[in-house]
Amino acid sequence: MVSGTPRRVQRFGPEVWAERAGREWSRWDLWFSVVALVDHDGDLDGLAEVIIASIRRPQLSGRREAEAKLSHLWDLAERLDAASLRVGDLADAGVLGDKAVVRRARDKVTGRVSLENRAMTPAMLARPRSRLCRRARFGHWTAFPSNPEAFYQRFRPIVERVGHTSKGAAFSLVDRLVKRCRDLDGPRRTLPDRLALYRAFHTAGLVLADHTDDSYGAVGEARTEAWLAYLAIDWRSTGLDPAVYWRDLGELRIWEPYAVDHDNTTAWFASATTDETDLIESILVDLEIEHRRLVLDWEADEALRALPDLYIATGTHDRFVATAERLGSRWWQPIEAMAKALLETGDRPGALAVFAAADQPGWHRDHLQRRCQALCGPRG
Repeated sequence: MVSGTPRRVQRFGPEVWAERAGREWSRWDLWFSVVALVDHDGDLDGLAEVIIASIRRPQLSGRREAEAKLSHLWDLAERLDAASLRVGDLADAGVLGDKAVVRRARDKVTGRVSLENRAMTPAMLARPRSRLCRRARFGHWTAFPSNPEAFYQRFRPIVERVGHTSKGAAFSLVDRLVKRCRDLDGPRRTLPDRLALYRAFHTAGLVLADHTDDSYGAVGEARTEAWLAYLAIDWRSTGLDPAVYWRDLGELRIWEPYAVDHDNTTAWFASATTDETDLIESILVDLEIEHRRLVLDWEADEALRALPDLYIATGTHDRFVATAERLGSRWWQPIEAMAKALLETGDRPGALAVFAAADQPGWHRDHLQRRCQALCGPRG
């Protein structure tokens, strides 16, 4: 570079671009406004639909970037509304007439570009996926009789590790984690503290699994053992509000990425009473609606998939058919589980009704028809 030649300033997007209505607006705000005006007649919702469609495509590549952009778009719409501004107040005619700006805006907003953290705005970094996953792991602790945070701080040096941890290291780390938990547990530990300890362990195990190659299953085995220990604690005797317990557990259920409950999904609700069925159902339905609205479809589906586990655990068989109709043939496991629960009571007509309700176009329709024949025998 020739001495004295000014360096080209790199602009990643979060930098302040202009001030309007007493507020600062970033280059990302400008780019989103330009694309909304040029391609969607100023309709931010129309632009949001394009981004949402990209999130819901079968391929997974680019999902993180699309979710981050959608998060920023929603945040921009809220800030514009609060400032009584429209997108045209940010991207005026002079800006729209600059072809280079329009081209760059399209590349940034709807193009396939990777996003480094330094290119992200606060709203992009706090995308719903990150926020709700963290809420599931940590969000309800202050409502516990004994806050799990103090115990989690004892686990942090073991589990909060930067980078990828090898298979061999996983054994050492999980041994240290389990030993630390046993050292903190004991006959003198109060029930509220034991509940807090194993709740903290559950989150610590998730964090460790995030950063560890668990090909040998050491972390998974330790997590499953501690998870069952947590569920076995008489939490009602601690004074914990049932609404808090079940919302916390419901969020853990739908954000469980490592199959800690493999072949034992009803264990989540093993301590539920029949009188609590409506409460837990309402929590799961609320979570399904919330996550679907935020385009977290996998987690929303998990909330629906948890309903059969709840009804089986509480013996609420009269809700099986309606649930099977809602699930359809998208998943075969919960349909078969409900049918088996009825067959165990001798209710073959009920099991047939469950299979019939789920007999809809979908991925597993043929498989469910075969399972119905195998379990229930010929119709008639």
